[in-house]
Parts: sequence; structure tokens; C-alpha cells
Amino acid sequence: MKPFSFYLLTDTHYFEQTLGAEGKAFDEYMKREQYFMKESDAIIESVFKKIAEDKETDIVIIPGDLTKNGEKESHTSFIKHLYKLKESGKKIYVITAGHDYNEYSFGYKNDERIVVEGTSFDELYDMYYDFGYSDALEFDKRTHSYITEIVDGVRMLAINCDSFNNPKGAMDDELISWAKVQLDKAKEDGCSVFAICHYPVIPSLPVFDLVGDAKIKQWRKVASFLADNGVELILTGHMHIQSINEYYSEKGNRLIDICTSCLVGSPAKYRKITVDEKSVMKVESIGVDCFDQEYFDKQFGDAIVNRISNALSGGKGIVKLLKKLEKKIYKKATLGALSRLLWIKIDKSLRKKKLTELVGEIGLAIFAGDQPYVEGTPEYDMIFKALKRFSFIIKKFEPKLEKDGIKVNLTEMIINTIGNNKGYSDLNTEFILK
Repeated sequence: MKPFSFYLLTDTHYFEQTLGAEGKAFDEYMKREQYFMKESDAIIESVFKKIAEDKETDIVIIPGDLTKNGEKESHTSFIKHLYKLKESGKKIYVITAGHDYNEYSFGYKNDERIVVEGTSFDELYDMYYDFGYSDALEFDKRTHSYITEIVDGVRMLAINCDSFNNPKGAMDDELISWAKVQLDKAKEDGCSVFAICHYPVIPSLPVFDLVGDAKIKQWRKVASFLADNGVELILTGHMHIQSINEYYSEKGNRLIDICTSCLVGSPAKYRKITVDEKSVMKVESIGVDCFDQEYFDKQFGDAIVNRISNALSGGKGIVKLLKKLEKKIYKKATLGALSRLLWIKIDKSLRKKKLTELVGEIGLAIFAGDQPYVEGTPEYDMIFKALKRFSFIIKKFEPKLEKDGIKVNLTEMIINTIGNNKGYSDLNTEFILK
């Protein structure tokens, strides 16, 4: 691949402030939300300003979920930011995703949630024409996927797997056929190709393989198709997580999936990626610095705890009683008390820590990338012992999780989710491309 560099940011979830972000209904909604609505304008303005100041890198790529929930006014304001960035000399390429078209968008005013004007999928082409579509060598009208030559000899395949006319989060056979034609043409023309897609192709974490909406549907089929047709790199978002993963097809071809976090919420990162003349790809993660990281993390940490607490509410009869008991244990239990209940020994440093505190810390660490709870840490030791204690239940449960004949080792999945055991960083790393 020829030398070039670009900025990668995703899930900007821009929200126009005049639509309303205040009152009791808004405050209640934000208790369980990972990212910020009120602060999105300030964050976008700050990050775009920093990118504009870099005179060496002129490419910016944004793979979807540009607005909060498809509000027409959010699109209008976000596009103004894009034009301002473009005027600084940047070439900007976007795809849209599920949060960008919605005919029932909403804001918050006077303590209530209110309906505001939304955006249809068909309107997005004209709205974002100057940010990728106008430079397309080929355009798939059905899905708004396209291919463009981003620099001389390097093409970008923009896969819209979250369009109105394609199954959500999927590359159906029609889209795969269209992409195959583009990849064959690129090969004939002597061009290398990388791809972008809103949904991760490779699950960002092992346990996400069990979560339907956490990765593209039939991800192994899609990953193999891309890898076997000359795509070694794909840039993704959707899961609001910092992760980098590799997958090898049965033919031995590699796909690298670089998934980047939500820009306007913890971990609030974007990336600068550089490919040099020796095809060494350097990945650098950059933090949003207009707010302290603690500010982002508190919002997300509280949301994790509140979402679990909410899940333990409701129900009827014995279910309601059990949920109430679970919620009480969840909110008040210390790890020391739980360890005694499970008959496991844990490190002294954890005994007085509340379960909710640990849940919040693990949740933040998982999405921040480079998960720290590897073998030898007190947290790993405690979780591993707890999993071992429940191994007889886990073994009975695992066969029910099997899909397409692929066996599931739930203990291994969890251990490799809380700790980064891949041998390279999710944040800053290097790969040698073919």
C-alpha cells in the first residue's frame, strides 16, 4: 500500500442544542446514556479545530452515526462543521448509519421528551454529497455504499451495512456482489483497497460474538470475503469501543479491524493512522481534550451501573421479589462479602470495594481498550475463581450458545474480554501491511 495518512473518528452523534437538552425527562434519559448530548457541539468544534491545524494530513474518515438520532437540524449543524473543516484543506469521507435516518427524532424541553423533525434515508445522499459521494468511482444507490480513490493507487470501499434497503447490520448477497465487482476492478487497475463499515466485522471483544447487534451479521463470511478479495484493513465503529483485531480466512488471508470509540463519550478517542513507504501502518489514539477524561468516564461509569440496576427492576410476583433481592445485593454488596458467599479467597485490596464500583471499572476498561485485568491482577484472580466455582453451570449453558457449529468456551471468552491477551495494543500499535 502506498504511503498516506488520515484521521479516523466515528460515532460523532451530533445533537443540535436548540432542539432541547434539559428538564426532568432529559436528566432521566442521561442516567443511562454513555455519551453526551449537550456537549457534542463543543467536542466536535474542538476536535475539528485540532485536525484542521495538522497541515500534513488532509484526509478525514467518519464511518457513520453522525447524529444523535437523525434529527434534521442536527444534520444541518453538523454539516456546517464539516464544511468548515473542508475549508481548512481537508478531504472528508463519510458513510451514514442507523442513527442518521429516523422520521421520529426527539429532543427534550419543559421536562418532557418532544418529537422533532427527522430525516429519511433517501435525503442523506444530497445532504452529504460533498463528503465522499461526489468523488465516488462507483456508487450503489440501494445502500449508499461507494468506492473512491482516496490517494493515487489506494481506494477506499465504503460499505453501508446499515441502510434502509439492506438488512440492518448486514452485507447481503446483493451488496457483496456489488463489492466484488469493485474489488476486481481495483485489482485490474493495480490499486490496493481498504474498507470502512459502521458495524465491526470482527467482534471487538470475544463475548461480543454472542451479541447479535455487536458485529456485522455472518461476520466470518464477510471477513473471509474481504480478506480473500484483497482487503486487509477495515475501519469500523458502532460499538463505541477502542479495539483492534485480526482474523485469518481459511485461505490464510488476514483482515485487520480497527474499531474506534464514540467521539462524544467515554473513552472519547479518535485516531491518526499513517502508512509509510515500507507499508508499516502506525495507529495512534488521540484523546478529546476539551473536557477532562474523568468527566467522560463518570458519565459512562454511572450509566453502566444504572443500566444494570434498571434491568433488575420490574417484573411480577416471585420474579419481582428475586429482582429486588438481586438489586439490593448489587447495590450494597462488597466483594469481600461476595467472596465469602462463594467460598473463594480474594486479595485484601478488593475486600472493601463495592460490587457496583468494580462493575463500573470493568465496563470503562473494556471500552477504553487494552483491558488491564490480565493474569496476575487481583481482579483477574477473583473473576477466574468465581467462574471456576460456577463451572458446572457454565458447562451446561455453553452448548446453548453454539451457533453454526462453532463451540463456545464461555470462561475463556470472559477472561479474554476483561484482559487484553492479543499481544498488541488496542490504542497505539503498528502492523506491516502486504
